[in-house]
Amino acid sequence: MIDTAIPTPRPARPPATPWGLILGAWTAYGLVSTAQQHISFMLSRGYALPWETSLLLQMPYALAWALLTPAILWLGRRFPLERGRWPASAAVHTVACLTIVLLLDVGYAWQYNNVLDGLVPARPVFRRVIQLLVGWGLFDGLFYWLIISVAYAVEDRRRSREREIASLQLATQLAQADLQALKMQLHPHFLFNALHTIGSLVRTGDRDNAVRVVAGLGDLLRRVLEGGSRQEVPLSQELQFIRNYLDIERIRFSDRLTVAVAVDPETLEASVPHLILQPVVENAIRHGISPHLHAGRLLVSARRVGDHLHLVVRDDGPGTSDTAQPGIGLTNTRARLERLYGDASWLDVTNAPEGGLEARIVLPFRLAGTERQPVR
Repeated sequence: MIDTAIPTPRPARPPATPWGLILGAWTAYGLVSTAQQHISFMLSRGYALPWETSLLLQMPYALAWALLTPAILWLGRRFPLERGRWPASAAVHTVACLTIVLLLDVGYAWQYNNVLDGLVPARPVFRRVIQLLVGWGLFDGLFYWLIISVAYAVEDRRRSREREIASLQLATQLAQADLQALKMQLHPHFLFNALHTIGSLVRTGDRDNAVRVVAGLGDLLRRVLEGGSRQEVPLSQELQFIRNYLDIERIRFSDRLTVAVAVDPETLEASVPHLILQPVVENAIRHGISPHLHAGRLLVSARRVGDHLHLVVRDDGPGTSDTAQPGIGLTNTRARLERLYGDASWLDVTNAPEGGLEARIVLPFRLAGTERQPVR
């Protein structure tokens, strides 16, 4: 039985407060306000306000916003403006906004009277606060809602990205489970054929070859188990498996089966699905060799064509009719190729022009160990 359970994702933690970004943004705002204060004072009063005075007047205000920003972000997470909750949350944010603006204006009025003492006419703090609220209250309030809006936009983007990643992970896990199920359907089928061969040899008294088949079957099963958790292997490893498999089949058919392997050296390290050739070779033997008394020939070849790898299994049997239905081996092979590579791969089974049946597997050429692009 294959375990296809998908791990439950852990609850997402609240994002860490970007202190550096907050401090940098408000420091930049403070410097711009300092320059604006310096120029405005010069234009309105005819003389320049010293830079250090402008900086002392504007920077504390900007840094106060920097200190308040994490608290505003926390309020945004604690009272989200979402469906079903937005009236109560909006009320909380409105009160918080007005409170912050009032406190900042009180602080700014006090700072203004102390820093510009002697440079501007003295005015009571309360009166200056009223002036600031009337002239700048709306502008200051926009800062609060701007912070909330940016935080919601960033959070929405983060959640969207997390959902996308979770969706891709789930699709990958489901595809892996599906591929494992397809592979496990092949193993009993192949094992049954091998055991049938052993039984036939024992019944005919050919004990030496029966022992050789048992030994070969043990080696094949070891290779299957070693690659059971891997979807892809180098072509050289897959060809070694096929050679061992065909050694068993040659014992079964004696001198009725001739095998030729023609592989371009550059394709030996290409990545191919594990056990991709075995059902195709088995199909060729079952339909092209087994039903006939005369000797048959089987050709296995591999070559690179552009960005694709072509794997061909050809027999010299009578071929097949157009109405013949593919067996479980070829059906699973097509399904595995589609799961792994999508439209970038295919399996064609046709009658060869010179006679016999030709099965051609085409898949992207990629060296073993390199990352495969996910199928979407």
